[in-house]
Amino acid sequence: MIEISVNQWKKLVKGKNKFGAKKTYCSHKHLHDSKKEATRCDELNVMKRGGTISRLKQQPKFILLPGFWYGHEKIRPLCYFADFSYWEDGQLVIEDVKGRLTEVYKLKKKLLLNKIKNRKRCIFIET
Repeated sequence: MIEISVNQWKKLVKGKNKFGAKKTYCSHKHLHDSKKEATRCDELNVMKRGGTISRLKQQPKFILLPGFWYGHEKIRPLCYFADFSYWEDGQLVIEDVKGRLTEVYKLKKKLLLNKIKNRKRCIFIET
């Protein structure tokens, strides 16, 4: 068995994604977690320039559960970061570009869907 230190391990895996995705820049010089996400960013920016969508945001933050105190311990809020959000045809679109669906992602997605279920002008899509 080979033994290495934690620092050596961090250097070995630095910049590597456990699913094999490679960080990629889109044409607007934004760094994305995958080539698929960078391609989608380019598509959305074309749609924005064409007037099809507006208010395009990258990595918008949605608070699923606010922070709270448990005795003397501060519990941080539970947040979901989508890949993109934008307005299209009077609706807020929350979009996530996914390759593999992790268990954490599935749980956070359910919490987000529960949070937006009664909003008439808000939809969630996976691409």
